[in-house]
Amino acid sequence: MRSEPDGEQTTGAGADVSTAAPESERFAALPEEYRRRIETEFDDAPDVEPTISVVVVTFRTDREAFESVLDALGAQTHEAFDFVVVNNGVDWDIESRLREFDHGTTYVELVRNCGVTLARNLGAELARSDLLLFLDDDAVPAADFVEAHRRAHDDEGVVAVRGRIFPQSKSFYNRLQQWYDLGDRSLPYLLNIEGNTSIDRDAHRSVSGFDERLGGRAGHEGIDLTYRLVEAGYDRDQIVYCPDAIIYHDYATSLLGYVRKRIVSRRYRKRLTERRPELFDFASTYSPPDHVVHEKSSLDHVVHLALDGVIRVGCRLAETRDALGDRLPSV
Repeated sequence: MRSEPDGEQTTGAGADVSTAAPESERFAALPEEYRRRIETEFDDAPDVEPTISVVVVTFRTDREAFESVLDALGAQTHEAFDFVVVNNGVDWDIESRLREFDHGTTYVELVRNCGVTLARNLGAELARSDLLLFLDDDAVPAADFVEAHRRAHDDEGVVAVRGRIFPQSKSFYNRLQQWYDLGDRSLPYLLNIEGNTSIDRDAHRSVSGFDERLGGRAGHEGIDLTYRLVEAGYDRDQIVYCPDAIIYHDYATSLLGYVRKRIVSRRYRKRLTERRPELFDFASTYSPPDHVVHEKSSLDHVVHLALDGVIRVGCRLAETRDALGDRLPSV
């Protein structure tokens, strides 16, 4: 997902809303909270009954990057899927491009950017199948990506699956994260790769989906979703990592991009901790395989520690800016 303002989406009486209600029955059946946010839409049914629904939220999406996503989806080994796109705002004609896409596509453009969590939940409501697969708008899926997620849910009891990420480039900053690739074996794990996550529709609805209060591009919302699923009574073993469900995506390709991403992550972590103090204690009960923990080189470790210092300073500056902003008189 491309960079997005870090803040809550506007809700309630002050929210931007559409003056024209969606016309088709499927759109009209949406909850009013979602319908009033839709500016335009179209709905092309797939040629075959879908067994899984791919949901993508776009925001400031690079056209060339999105073409790579479409090319990869068009070449999937599993063709029985529908494609749902929720447009939170792009600066090119994505609607016309999607009308040309040779696959059953449901498209909505929102009146304004409503945040990734709300947009994902809206897309989930428009899915035609009972299995939801969330994909980032700049993540290129492997040829058997959809099939791998579909197959993982064939295992008895599995309700949610997170996949694996391989970097698109050789950027040094890709080496500073340790959760994209957890190795070759399946294991119970957090849904901490939101843009490569599938979940049964009933399970998703049972906890009201992603937390829409997070707003903006969110952060750690998959960990929060995992926690609420377990709290709702699902077993930890029903939420798993699938090494065969692969996307290609960079964590960061520049120092600025890396620092920005980490600062936003820390801010959302703080926000979630204030809301659910036990959340990250829960997350710490999941351990990645030992080889993943220890594969970082000594140099990478030193650089990571140094950058953490920069990020802590950045977070304090951002918090100070926000605090001063709250105290400034309105004009």
